[in-house]
Amino acid sequence: MESNLSGLVPAAGLVPALPPAVTLGLTAAYTTLYALLFFSVYAQLWLVLLYGHKRLSYQTVFLALCLLWAALRTTLFSFYFRDTPRANRLGPLPFWLLYCCPVCLQFFTLTLMNLYFAQVVFKAKVKRRPEMSRGFGSQ
Repeated sequence: MESNLSGLVPAAGLVPALPPAVTLGLTAAYTTLYALLFFSVYAQLWLVLLYGHKRLSYQTVFLALCLLWAALRTTLFSFYFRDTPRANRLGPLPFWLLYCCPVCLQFFTLTLMNLYFAQVVFKAKVKRRPEMSRGFGSQ
C-alpha cells in the first residue's frame, strides 16, 4: 500500500496554474458577463409582462431558466472575490445549488429548445402535407 502512494506529489508542492492577478481578472470578467446576462434577461421578462405577451410560453420559460442560471453563476463567481478557499468548501446544499443546479438548468434549457424545435419542424411538415395531422386510427 505504501509503494502506491510514494509517487504522489505532496499537496504542499502544488502551485496554482494561473497567477493570482490573472485569476482575479478572469473572475471579474465572468462575474461582469453573468451579471450583464442576468440584467438583460430580467429586462426581457419585464418587457414580456409590460407588452402583454403570452406569459406561459417557450420564450418565458426559457428566459426564466436563463435568469435563474445567470443568478446562480453570478452568485458563485462573486464568492470568489471574497474567499476562494471557502467558496470551494461549501456545505452540501449551497454546493449543489451553486455548482450542480446550473448544470441541471442547462440540461432543462437544452431540452426545452429541442422540444420547441421539434414542434416547429412538425408544424412545417403538417403545412406541407396535411395528411400527417390525421391520427393513425383513420387509416
